[in-house]
Amino acid sequence: MHRRLLAEIALLLIASPLVPAQTPSTPSTPAPTSQVQPSQPAAPLPDITTLLARVRAHNLALEELRKHYIFTITQVADEFSSDGSKKTHTDQYQAFFVGNTEIQQHSARDGKPLSPEDANKEQERVDKLTAKLKSHPPKPDKNTVNLGASGLLKVATFTNPRREQINGRPTLVFDYKGNTDAKAADLSEQIKRELAGTLWVDERDSAILRLTGTLQQNFHVAGGLLVNIKKGSWFDFTDMPVNNEIWFLRTIKVHVDGRFLLVKGFDGDLHATFSDYRKLKTTVTLLPGSHIVDETDSPSPEPQSTTPPPQTIHPQTTPQSW
Repeated sequence: MHRRLLAEIALLLIASPLVPAQTPSTPSTPAPTSQVQPSQPAAPLPDITTLLARVRAHNLALEELRKHYIFTITQVADEFSSDGSKKTHTDQYQAFFVGNTEIQQHSARDGKPLSPEDANKEQERVDKLTAKLKSHPPKPDKNTVNLGASGLLKVATFTNPRREQINGRPTLVFDYKGNTDAKAADLSEQIKRELAGTLWVDERDSAILRLTGTLQQNFHVAGGLLVNIKKGSWFDFTDMPVNNEIWFLRTIKVHVDGRFLLVKGFDGDLHATFSDYRKLKTTVTLLPGSHIVDETDSPSPEPQSTTPPPQTIHPQTTPQSW
Protein backbone atom coordinates (compact mmCIF):
# COMPACT_ATOMS: atom_id res chain seq x y z
CA MET A 1 0.00 0.00 0.00
CA HIS A 2 2.69 2.48 1.03
CA ARG A 3 4.83 1.55 -1.96
CA ARG A 4 1.98 2.47 -4.33
CA LEU A 5 1.43 5.72 -2.45
CA LEU A 6 5.12 6.54 -2.65
CA ALA A 7 5.02 6.09 -6.41
CA GLU A 8 1.96 8.35 -6.66
CA ILE A 9 3.60 11.10 -4.61
CA ALA A 10 6.74 10.72 -6.69
CA LEU A 11 4.69 11.40 -9.80
CA LEU A 12 3.15 14.38 -8.01
CA LEU A 13 6.61 15.89 -7.56
CA ILE A 14 8.58 14.67 -10.55
CA ALA A 15 7.29 17.10 -13.15
CA SER A 16 8.18 20.09 -11.06
CA PRO A 17 10.96 22.65 -10.85
CA LEU A 18 13.66 21.98 -8.37
CA VAL A 19 16.57 22.94 -6.17
CA PRO A 20 20.17 23.76 -7.11
CA ALA A 21 22.23 20.65 -7.75
CA GLN A 22 24.90 21.85 -5.29
CA THR A 23 22.52 21.96 -2.30
CA PRO A 24 23.21 19.20 0.29
CA SER A 25 19.56 18.14 0.34
CA THR A 26 19.50 17.36 -3.37
CA PRO A 27 19.81 13.76 -4.57
CA SER A 28 23.09 12.10 -5.46
CA THR A 29 22.18 10.95 -8.97
CA PRO A 30 25.40 10.93 -11.01
CA ALA A 31 25.22 13.89 -13.35
CA PRO A 32 26.37 13.72 -16.95
CA THR A 33 29.98 14.73 -17.43
CA SER A 34 29.96 18.51 -17.32
CA GLN A 35 32.62 21.06 -18.13
CA VAL A 36 32.32 24.82 -18.20
CA GLN A 37 32.72 25.88 -21.80
CA PRO A 38 36.12 27.53 -22.48
CA SER A 39 36.15 31.24 -23.09
CA GLN A 40 35.52 31.77 -26.78
CA PRO A 41 33.19 33.70 -29.02
CA ALA A 42 29.73 32.22 -28.57
CA ALA A 43 26.14 33.02 -29.36
CA PRO A 44 24.41 35.15 -26.70
CA LEU A 45 22.41 33.25 -24.13
CA PRO A 46 18.68 33.14 -24.91
CA ASP A 47 16.21 34.45 -22.37
CA ILE A 48 14.35 31.77 -20.44
CA THR A 49 10.94 32.59 -21.96
CA THR A 50 12.24 32.11 -25.49
CA LEU A 51 14.13 28.96 -24.53
CA LEU A 52 11.18 27.22 -22.87
CA ALA A 53 8.89 28.14 -25.76
CA ARG A 54 11.39 26.44 -28.06
CA VAL A 55 11.58 23.38 -25.79
CA ARG A 56 7.80 23.04 -25.72
CA ALA A 57 7.49 23.41 -29.49
CA HIS A 58 10.16 20.73 -29.96
CA ASN A 59 8.36 18.38 -27.56
CA LEU A 60 4.99 18.87 -29.27
CA ALA A 61 6.59 18.10 -32.64
CA LEU A 62 7.74 14.73 -31.30
CA GLU A 63 4.50 13.65 -29.60
CA GLU A 64 3.44 11.49 -32.52
CA LEU A 65 6.86 9.87 -32.79
CA ARG A 66 7.01 8.71 -29.18
CA LYS A 67 3.79 6.70 -29.68
CA HIS A 68 5.86 4.28 -31.76
CA TYR A 69 8.23 3.39 -28.90
CA ILE A 70 8.11 0.85 -26.10
CA PHE A 71 10.67 0.63 -23.32
CA THR A 72 11.57 -0.98 -20.01
CA ILE A 73 11.24 0.63 -16.59
CA THR A 74 13.00 -0.87 -13.58
CA GLN A 75 11.75 0.66 -10.32
CA VAL A 76 13.40 0.16 -6.92
CA ALA A 77 11.40 1.52 -3.96
CA ASP A 78 12.70 1.75 -0.38
CA GLU A 79 10.14 2.29 2.36
CA PHE A 80 11.30 3.27 5.85
CA SER A 81 9.16 2.56 8.88
CA SER A 82 9.05 4.59 12.12
CA ASP A 83 11.54 2.23 13.80
CA GLY A 84 14.09 2.82 11.05
CA SER A 85 13.71 -0.54 9.32
CA LYS A 86 13.64 -0.58 5.54
CA LYS A 87 11.73 -2.63 3.00
CA THR A 88 12.97 -2.68 -0.59
CA HIS A 89 10.90 -3.80 -3.58
CA THR A 90 11.86 -4.00 -7.25
CA ASP A 91 9.32 -3.93 -10.05
CA GLN A 92 9.76 -4.06 -13.79
CA TYR A 93 7.41 -2.69 -16.43
CA GLN A 94 7.11 -2.44 -20.17
CA ALA A 95 5.82 1.02 -21.06
CA PHE A 96 4.21 2.49 -24.14
CA PHE A 97 2.00 5.42 -25.12
CA VAL A 98 -1.63 5.52 -26.12
CA GLY A 99 -2.25 9.05 -27.26
CA ASN A 100 -0.45 11.22 -24.73
CA THR A 101 -0.93 8.76 -21.87
CA GLU A 102 1.89 6.45 -20.85
CA ILE A 103 0.83 2.95 -19.81
CA GLN A 104 3.15 0.90 -17.62
CA GLN A 105 2.58 -2.82 -18.07
CA HIS A 106 3.85 -4.71 -15.03
CA SER A 107 5.98 -7.76 -15.80
CA ALA A 108 7.88 -8.76 -12.64
CA ARG A 109 8.12 -8.10 -8.90
CA ASP A 110 11.25 -8.63 -6.82
CA GLY A 111 12.86 -10.57 -9.65
CA LYS A 112 9.96 -12.98 -10.11
CA PRO A 113 7.31 -13.01 -12.84
CA LEU A 114 3.76 -12.37 -11.79
CA SER A 115 1.62 -15.42 -11.17
CA PRO A 116 -0.42 -16.64 -14.16
CA GLU A 117 -3.59 -15.47 -12.41
CA ASP A 118 -2.24 -11.97 -11.77
CA ALA A 119 -0.78 -11.83 -15.26
CA ASN A 120 -4.12 -12.62 -16.86
CA LYS A 121 -5.95 -10.05 -14.73
CA GLU A 122 -3.45 -7.37 -15.60
CA GLN A 123 -3.48 -8.23 -19.30
CA GLU A 124 -7.23 -7.80 -19.29
CA ARG A 125 -6.83 -4.46 -17.58
CA VAL A 126 -4.27 -3.15 -20.07
CA ASP A 127 -6.47 -4.21 -22.98
CA LYS A 128 -9.49 -2.43 -21.47
CA LEU A 129 -7.48 0.68 -20.63
CA THR A 130 -5.97 0.85 -24.11
CA ALA A 131 -9.38 0.50 -25.75
CA LYS A 132 -10.83 3.17 -23.48
CA LEU A 133 -8.03 5.64 -24.19
CA LYS A 134 -8.36 5.10 -27.93
CA SER A 135 -12.13 5.59 -27.97
CA HIS A 136 -12.33 8.34 -25.34
CA PRO A 137 -9.11 10.36 -25.06
CA PRO A 138 -8.90 11.82 -21.55
CA LYS A 139 -9.72 15.49 -21.12
CA PRO A 140 -7.42 17.78 -19.12
CA ASP A 141 -8.13 17.46 -15.41
CA LYS A 142 -7.90 20.62 -13.35
CA ASN A 143 -6.75 18.59 -10.36
CA THR A 144 -4.02 16.76 -12.27
CA VAL A 145 -0.56 17.86 -11.18
CA ASN A 146 1.57 18.90 -14.15
CA LEU A 147 4.73 20.67 -13.07
CA GLY A 148 6.30 21.14 -16.49
CA ALA A 149 9.15 23.63 -16.73
CA SER A 150 7.23 26.01 -18.99
CA GLY A 151 4.64 26.65 -16.27
CA LEU A 152 7.36 27.88 -13.93
CA LEU A 153 7.49 31.20 -15.72
CA LYS A 154 4.34 32.30 -13.88
CA VAL A 155 5.43 31.42 -10.35
CA ALA A 156 9.25 31.25 -10.31
CA THR A 157 12.26 33.44 -10.97
CA PHE A 158 15.15 32.20 -13.15
CA THR A 159 18.69 33.36 -12.43
CA ASN A 160 22.35 32.66 -13.20
CA PRO A 161 22.04 31.68 -16.89
CA ARG A 162 25.16 30.00 -18.26
CA ARG A 163 26.38 27.65 -20.95
CA GLU A 164 28.18 24.37 -20.20
CA GLN A 165 29.47 21.41 -22.18
CA ILE A 166 27.88 18.12 -21.10
CA ASN A 167 29.04 14.97 -22.86
CA GLY A 168 30.48 17.21 -25.57
CA ARG A 169 27.16 18.98 -26.22
CA PRO A 170 26.42 22.67 -25.54
CA THR A 171 23.95 22.92 -22.65
CA LEU A 172 22.06 25.92 -21.27
CA VAL A 173 21.68 26.02 -17.50
CA PHE A 174 19.37 28.14 -15.32
CA ASP A 175 18.74 28.22 -11.58
CA TYR A 176 15.26 29.10 -10.37
CA LYS A 177 13.20 29.55 -7.23
CA GLY A 178 9.46 29.63 -6.70
CA ASN A 179 7.78 32.81 -5.54
CA THR A 180 5.44 32.05 -2.63
CA ASP A 181 3.64 35.36 -3.23
CA ALA A 182 2.82 34.54 -6.86
CA LYS A 183 -0.84 33.94 -7.70
CA ALA A 184 -1.51 30.23 -8.25
CA ALA A 185 -4.39 29.17 -10.49
CA ASP A 186 -4.34 25.46 -9.66
CA LEU A 187 -2.68 22.73 -7.60
CA SER A 188 0.29 22.48 -9.96
CA GLU A 189 1.15 26.14 -9.56
CA GLN A 190 0.73 25.92 -5.79
CA ILE A 191 3.41 23.25 -5.66
CA LYS A 192 5.71 25.11 -8.05
CA ARG A 193 5.73 28.11 -5.76
CA GLU A 194 7.35 25.95 -3.07
CA LEU A 195 10.18 24.63 -5.24
CA ALA A 196 13.64 25.80 -6.18
CA GLY A 197 16.11 24.25 -8.56
CA THR A 198 18.24 23.99 -11.65
CA LEU A 199 17.24 23.30 -15.23
CA TRP A 200 19.58 21.94 -17.93
CA VAL A 201 18.54 22.23 -21.60
CA ASP A 202 20.39 20.63 -24.50
CA GLU A 203 20.97 23.58 -26.80
CA ARG A 204 21.30 21.59 -30.02
CA ASP A 205 18.01 19.69 -29.67
CA SER A 206 16.05 22.15 -27.51
CA ALA A 207 15.36 19.29 -25.09
CA ILE A 208 15.46 19.15 -21.30
CA LEU A 209 18.49 17.16 -20.19
CA ARG A 210 18.04 17.29 -16.43
CA LEU A 211 15.90 18.71 -13.62
CA THR A 212 16.70 18.44 -9.93
CA GLY A 213 14.57 19.74 -7.14
CA THR A 214 13.74 20.11 -3.50
CA LEU A 215 10.57 21.21 -1.74
CA GLN A 216 11.39 24.45 0.10
CA GLN A 217 8.36 24.45 2.41
CA ASN A 218 5.98 21.85 3.80
CA PHE A 219 3.15 21.32 1.31
CA HIS A 220 -0.40 20.71 2.55
CA VAL A 221 -3.75 19.87 0.97
CA ALA A 222 -6.92 20.06 3.10
CA GLY A 223 -4.96 21.24 6.11
CA GLY A 224 -2.59 18.30 5.81
CA LEU A 225 -5.31 15.66 6.12
CA LEU A 226 -5.05 14.54 2.48
CA VAL A 227 -1.52 15.54 1.55
CA ASN A 228 1.25 16.69 3.85
CA ILE A 229 4.64 16.48 2.15
CA LYS A 230 7.52 17.72 4.25
CA LYS A 231 10.13 20.30 3.37
CA GLY A 232 13.25 18.64 1.96
CA SER A 233 11.46 16.03 -0.17
CA TRP A 234 13.32 15.97 -3.47
CA PHE A 235 13.57 14.50 -6.94
CA ASP A 236 16.13 14.32 -9.72
CA PHE A 237 15.60 13.11 -13.26
CA THR A 238 17.62 12.99 -16.43
CA ASP A 239 16.69 12.55 -20.09
CA MET A 240 18.69 11.16 -23.00
CA PRO A 241 18.56 11.16 -26.80
CA VAL A 242 17.29 7.95 -28.42
CA ASN A 243 18.02 6.92 -32.02
CA ASN A 244 19.13 10.48 -32.80
CA GLU A 245 15.47 11.48 -33.19
CA ILE A 246 13.77 11.85 -29.79
CA TRP A 247 14.51 12.35 -26.08
CA PHE A 248 13.20 10.06 -23.35
CA LEU A 249 13.71 9.63 -19.62
CA ARG A 250 16.93 7.99 -18.44
CA THR A 251 16.59 8.03 -14.62
CA ILE A 252 14.29 9.28 -11.88
CA LYS A 253 15.18 9.52 -8.19
CA VAL A 254 12.68 10.69 -5.59
CA HIS A 255 12.62 10.99 -1.81
CA VAL A 256 9.28 11.68 -0.14
CA ASP A 257 8.72 12.38 3.55
CA GLY A 258 5.12 12.98 4.54
CA ARG A 259 1.50 11.85 4.59
CA PHE A 260 -0.81 10.98 1.72
CA LEU A 261 -4.57 10.29 1.84
CA LEU A 262 -4.84 9.78 5.61
CA VAL A 263 -2.10 7.14 5.64
CA LYS A 264 0.36 7.36 8.52
CA GLY A 265 3.50 9.38 7.87
CA PHE A 266 6.26 7.58 6.03
CA ASP A 267 9.64 8.09 4.40
CA GLY A 268 10.38 6.57 1.04
CA ASP A 269 12.86 6.54 -1.82
CA LEU A 270 12.16 5.64 -5.42
CA HIS A 271 14.77 5.03 -8.11
CA ALA A 272 13.62 4.23 -11.64
CA THR A 273 15.78 3.56 -14.68
CA PHE A 274 14.47 3.65 -18.25
CA SER A 275 16.12 1.47 -20.88
CA ASP A 276 15.75 -0.77 -23.91
CA TYR A 277 13.93 1.81 -26.03
CA ARG A 278 12.76 0.23 -29.27
CA LYS A 279 10.21 0.88 -31.95
CA LEU A 280 6.94 -0.81 -32.76
CA LYS A 281 5.88 -0.79 -36.39
CA THR A 282 2.33 0.11 -35.30
CA THR A 283 0.91 1.65 -32.14
CA VAL A 284 -0.91 -1.33 -30.68
CA THR A 285 -1.38 -2.94 -27.32
CA LEU A 286 1.56 -5.14 -26.36
CA LEU A 287 0.40 -8.56 -27.48
CA PRO A 288 2.25 -11.68 -28.60
CA GLY A 289 3.47 -11.19 -32.14
CA SER A 290 3.93 -7.40 -31.97
CA HIS A 291 6.57 -6.55 -34.56
CA ILE A 292 9.60 -4.68 -33.21
CA VAL A 293 11.93 -2.98 -35.67
CA ASP A 294 15.30 -1.29 -35.38
CA GLU A 295 16.27 2.23 -36.44
CA THR A 296 16.29 1.28 -40.11
CA ASP A 297 12.79 -0.25 -39.82
CA SER A 298 14.14 -3.70 -40.66
CA PRO A 299 13.03 -6.75 -38.68
CA SER A 300 15.22 -7.61 -35.72
CA PRO A 301 14.96 -10.16 -32.90
CA GLU A 302 13.63 -9.17 -29.50
CA PRO A 303 16.32 -7.94 -27.07
CA GLN A 304 17.59 -10.64 -24.74
CA SER A 305 16.10 -10.35 -21.28
CA THR A 306 15.98 -12.38 -18.11
CA THR A 307 12.48 -11.18 -17.33
CA PRO A 308 9.29 -12.67 -18.75
CA PRO A 309 7.19 -10.94 -21.42
CA PRO A 310 4.98 -8.16 -20.06
CA GLN A 311 1.62 -9.42 -19.06
CA THR A 312 0.08 -7.04 -16.54
CA ILE A 313 -0.75 -3.39 -16.29
CA HIS A 314 0.04 -0.77 -13.70
CA PRO A 315 -1.10 2.45 -15.39
CA GLN A 316 0.57 5.69 -14.45
CA THR A 317 1.57 8.80 -16.32
CA THR A 318 5.10 10.07 -16.54
CA PRO A 319 5.55 13.80 -16.92
CA GLN A 320 6.91 14.58 -20.34
CA SER A 321 4.99 17.68 -21.32
CA TRP A 322 7.80 20.14 -20.96
